Amino acid sequence: MSYSRLRKFEEHRQERKIIGSIVGIFAIFAFLMFFGLKLLTGFSLLIDNIRGGSTPATAQQQLILPPELDPLPIATNSATIQVTGKGTAGLTAILYINDMDTKKVIVDKDGSFKFTSVNLGNGSNVLSAKLTDDKKNTSVLSGVITINYIKRKPTLDISGPNDNAQIRGDQNIVTIIGKTEDTNSVTINDRVVVMHADGSFSYDYPLGEGDTTLQIVATDPAGNQTKVERKVNYAK
Repeated sequence: MSYSRLRKFEEHRQERKIIGSIVGIFAIFAFLMFFGLKLLTGFSLLIDNIRGGSTPATAQQQLILPPELDPLPIATNSATIQVTGKGTAGLTAILYINDMDTKKVIVDKDGSFKFTSVNLGNGSNVLSAKLTDDKKNTSVLSGVITINYIKRKPTLDISGPNDNAQIRGDQNIVTIIGKTEDTNSVTINDRVVVMHADGSFSYDYPLGEGDTTLQIVATDPAGNQTKVERKVNYAK
């Protein structure tokens, strides 16, 4: 009889332990559900701040697509130019020259923008642009365009013929020999001359009877020109 009571007592004690364990598990689970997420979020933000990470507000910055600049000539002899392009209407376009912020304009309703009277430095100028809004969200840079401002005239050395040269005989040909920069083009009386890689050239020009004026013109990529004239006389 006493054995049966003892057995029942042990069974009740085991049941209480099981029930207590189940209640404890549910309590821990509830605690994690209600408080664990907040703790984990706070801990994550703490670690992010320690590492210098951005806050959620910064991470949610608006994405702005970069603008597109319209093509420009590779060189110019003008100290000021006009730069145009396309972007998101209403935003501010910022023009950079050699990484320096130079001008700002508002993009028109049709998505176009225009920078007028853009000053260039002598030599190479690298142009690019960004877009920004009133919340200081900023796009990445557009594609870059390089334009050379060249204000000096090209060199043009003519080693032959001499001025007022006399050509006699059956061969009514005069050979013009000269040299300029290898990036230039040369014409003789509007005839295009084939250049050598080093900028030198040689051209056989047919002469008519009497005097002929040879106008030799070197033109650089910016449109600057240097002209040299030679007069020759041909007679059989």
